[in-house]
Amino acid sequence: MTTITWNHSCYFCYRPIIGGKPTILFATDKPMLLGISHSTCCFTKSSLGRYQIHPPNHLSRECITFLSQFFTMMYSLPGGLEPNAALRFCVSDFHWNYPVILVNPMKCVHDFQKLHKDKAQTYEGDLEADYLMFLARV
Repeated sequence: MTTITWNHSCYFCYRPIIGGKPTILFATDKPMLLGISHSTCCFTKSSLGRYQIHPPNHLSRECITFLSQFFTMMYSLPGGLEPNAALRFCVSDFHWNYPVILVNPMKCVHDFQKLHKDKAQTYEGDLEADYLMFLARV
């Protein structure tokens, strides 16, 4: 599925997608594209990687491969209030701004550091280096 067009069946309700912004679904336990869905059908499915686009946009094979690997690796990072959750926050910000963020991928880390400069953030290691290593592994 390299071009998102109308009339694809929704992954959850099986009705055709004929409007709105379809959401592309990725597995989080293994690098795999699951399908597409209505944005309202996948709203409560937090265990899936979701990428929403404005159709009909072209997604290259490279982009789909990148996102498949990305979601699997992102969901393996500590999140929430766990120690070292800063890396997942930066990676999530990268996802939120993808693909525009590819122009300046370090913006996510710098924005995080500005946002939390007054708060004590516990991150063991070098956040910038770990962030770049994460992107390189993807």
